[in-house]
Order: sequence, then structure tokens, then C-alpha cells
Amino acid sequence: MREVEVKILEINVPEIKKKLKVLGAKKVFEGKVEYKLFDFPNRSLNKKDELLRIRQKGNVVEVVHKGSNEQVDRFRVRKETETTLGNFESGCDIFEKIGMKVIFHEKRSRESYKLGSVTFEIDQYPNIPSYLEIEAEKESDVKKAVEALGFTMDQTTSMDGGAVLDYYKKRKNSENNSHSKLKKRKQHTLLG
Repeated sequence: MREVEVKILEINVPEIKKKLKVLGAKKVFEGKVEYKLFDFPNRSLNKKDELLRIRQKGNVVEVVHKGSNEQVDRFRVRKETETTLGNFESGCDIFEKIGMKVIFHEKRSRESYKLGSVTFEIDQYPNIPSYLEIEAEKESDVKKAVEALGFTMDQTTSMDGGAVLDYYKKRKNSENNSHSKLKKRKQHTLLG
């Protein structure tokens, strides 16, 4: 399957839900999502810009292989192969027994909506602003969905989830450093 997606960062969640309802999107999931990314010790998948993920979304456990990223305009495009498993931990154990290692482990809250061929996913983490992922098989469907919600393609990003987390981590570190420098300047001024 071909996956085309964009993200819209720092969304107003109640406003997005309201717009999705007006558009006729149907909620298909709400709950916790946990996933682990696996790679071999030599990071051979990462070197090819591929990933192997086991994800538990509610009671559904999926194994997904994503091919390398292809940048098309403002979209992130990947070929994706997926299947379901009966048990999250058993799937993880199988990959570890063949020598793979967990390279990333993450949990979040997610609400998923479907409208025609388009999937909308609102992701919420404890320490970063909420964001919306819009996914379909065709760029034109994603673009129409972005615009139907009142956004422009210039307001989207093609960052993957890991890049979004890194972005906010760097931003937080930068803000902390700026705050620390300002505090030192104030102390110096008071002492000087």
C-alpha cells in the first residue's frame, strides 16, 4: 500500500473535532497507542531509511514495514506492508529472538477518524502540543482534506513522528537555555 501523509502541528483539538464532525468524518478509534520500532544491531533498516514497527492500537496489534521515504512536494510518501498479530509482547519477542533490538518505544493518546479514503489522526503526548496527521493513498486526497479543514499546504509538515518529538525536544532545550541565560543576566545585574 502507498501511504501519503502530512501533519499539522499545534492544533486546537476541540476545533478540529468539530470540523471533522461537520465534514462527516466517522470516529473509528479513541484510546492509547503503544509502539516499538525494531532494527538489527548494525541498523541496516535505518541505513536504508526503512522501519519495522509493532503497534498496539486498542485491541489491534499490527506489524508494519515502511519502505524508504520519498518526498513529493510537501508530502511524505512511503510504501507500507502490514499485517495483524494476536499479541503485542509475543511479536516483540519474535523480533528480539532473531537478533533485532528495540530502537524506539513510545506511548500516546490517539483519536482516529475516517472520511472516504482519508484517515485523520489526532495525536496527544504529555509534553508536546497535539498534532493532526492526515493520510491517504493519493496526494490529491490529502490536499483536499487539508483544505477542507481550513488549512493550507504551507501549514503542513512532512516530518515523521520521531522528527516531531525531536523538534519539540530541541525547542524545549533552546527555551530552557534562553531562560537560564536570562536568569544569569538578571543575577549579574543585581550583583553588579
